Amino acid sequence: MARTVLIVDDEKEMLQVLRRAFEAYREVFSVRIAENGEEALDVLRESSDISLVVTDLIMPKMDGFTLLVHIRSDFPDVPVIIMTAHSRPVMERMAWKIGVAEYIEKPFDVEDLARKILAGFRAGEDMVRGGLQDMGIALFTQLIELEKKTCTVHVQNPAANRKGDLYFLEGDLVNARVNELRADAAAREILSWPDVDISLHEGCAEKERWIHSSIEELIPPAS
Repeated sequence: MARTVLIVDDEKEMLQVLRRAFEAYREVFSVRIAENGEEALDVLRESSDISLVVTDLIMPKMDGFTLLVHIRSDFPDVPVIIMTAHSRPVMERMAWKIGVAEYIEKPFDVEDLARKILAGFRAGEDMVRGGLQDMGIALFTQLIELEKKTCTVHVQNPAANRKGDLYFLEGDLVNARVNELRADAAAREILSWPDVDISLHEGCAEKERWIHSSIEELIPPAS
């Protein structure tokens, strides 16, 4: 049975190029397109046949970060391929550790993306790797750091009934808060939480830098 792939990017010309190129794969999968995260969510909510999402991260209206949060919460079994201008070890870890089926570095060859889509279908059939349900806060924040995003990440640890906030200015984690904890101590606690609910808000109220370490330096060592 043919699958449906949702491709999300604000570059209209690229979307049309991909749609035409993937006609060659129409017996395997069809393509739907969206120009931002809002349109993508509308498609996901209206359609029950989306097998995989390919998304850029930097887009207007709703970017790929917020889209990932919504997919993680509402469509956790849908595998995701991230389109990024970066190729760093953190992306390699994401590809297998948080449920992101793959990533592809821009500019890319259409056939390379097709191969990754087919691999993503196979990943989605694997209960361990299918979808974003296992995306951890530590790796999600490393992606924010990598893409130099300004935002506030609200994190809730239901098991411990704890809530915290992480504040990012152009990808730099400048402060964190958990009850009486601030800065490094708060960040280390939040980044240690194994099962969390995440929400992301544009903008950062913290203008002064209280944290001078990278996300990777703040992540507690694995036990």
